[in-house]
Amino acid sequence: MENMRMISLCVFLLLVAKGTYALTITVKYEDIGGAIPPMHKLHQLVEAKVDASGGAIPPLNNLTSSCSCDKLLLSSLGPAAIFQPKVMGIYTRSYTSYNQHHSYRQNYGADYRLYQLSSGWLVGDKRGANSGYVHNPDTSQTCPYLIQSGWLYYNSVYGVWYPDTTLVLRCIQ
Repeated sequence: MENMRMISLCVFLLLVAKGTYALTITVKYEDIGGAIPPMHKLHQLVEAKVDASGGAIPPLNNLTSSCSCDKLLLSSLGPAAIFQPKVMGIYTRSYTSYNQHHSYRQNYGADYRLYQLSSGWLVGDKRGANSGYVHNPDTSQTCPYLIQSGWLYYNSVYGVWYPDTTLVLRCIQ
């Protein structure tokens, strides 16, 4: 938008007995008459929790983020297709979220769910369950179809998780 401006500030925080830390904050605000908000008003625009190491805890992911895909295809040409064939297929975005992330439900078959836990993305029987059949430990992506590699499948014969480099999750709509 042309009436949006970005300000990049460098704020120095002096923490008693902990030293001085630098924190860069980027603020977006609506330009009203071209005035930059006064420094004492910035706390209303940005809040950051600073830890002792000088970093900040990232803000919660926003559900209106770039997860625009409504249908995903989980597929494999490798061992995951042999050991977990029932979880392969099309997943549709659910109307409700889980853990402040989108979740998906299998369209056909045994009604599996795809959702994010603190340990990563998981395909399981019930949304929120800690056990499942396909897993990716990448917690940095808010949209599972953006994860390019690292997918694992559960081998029930040996009771072990194995990687499958052909196991992919792609946006199809």
